[in-house]
Amino acid sequence: MTEDTLLSKLTAPDAAVLRLLDDADQITERILAAAIEQMRVAGWRRSTVEDVAKRAGLGRATVYRRFPSKAALTEAVLHSEFRNYLAGSTAAVARRTDIADRMAESTAYTVEYLRNHPLVRRLLETEPDAILPALTTDAGLLLEAFREFCLALWKRELYGDAPISADREQHLRTVAELHIRITLSLMLTPQTVIELDTAEQARAFARRYLAPMLERD
Repeated sequence: MTEDTLLSKLTAPDAAVLRLLDDADQITERILAAAIEQMRVAGWRRSTVEDVAKRAGLGRATVYRRFPSKAALTEAVLHSEFRNYLAGSTAAVARRTDIADRMAESTAYTVEYLRNHPLVRRLLETEPDAILPALTTDAGLLLEAFREFCLALWKRELYGDAPISADREQHLRTVAELHIRITLSLMLTPQTVIELDTAEQARAFARRYLAPMLERD
């Protein structure tokens, strides 16, 4: 799995894979869970679809009917985990109405999710040559995808359907990129003087340092 493959799977999803996830049955869920566990235990580069089938307790043909290749299974796993992250983040902010509080909840959830996710940690340990460039030097597409997502979210929360100036939109876009870059840095280099050991510390950090950037300049 190269960095280009990883980025393309996250930013340019295959329609067939998305349909499969939308209509996932118990068998598909078993396969995805087995694939994640296989990645965590053995790393993905050395794993095969046959390994996943064995771990899922299914025949190889059953897995191949849903995922015709290792690449298709990889894409499904990435998007399944991405959807899980978005669902968790959405639930975390749902109880909040103030945008600063919503950003604080989102930041706390994201930092904890990325730092403690067993698959992310395993891939960083076993396949750094694939995943590190995708999160650093070659992360342009990933940054763009999350930046535009945050921009649309904040525009809607701050202004509803009202138009905003080009300068204000650029300001929000810049804040979104800074937010994403900071989050990636904290994930990749957890050694820091910033107190982020607990969810409440992460919330306090976001309220004090990140949320004020949304204010008008």
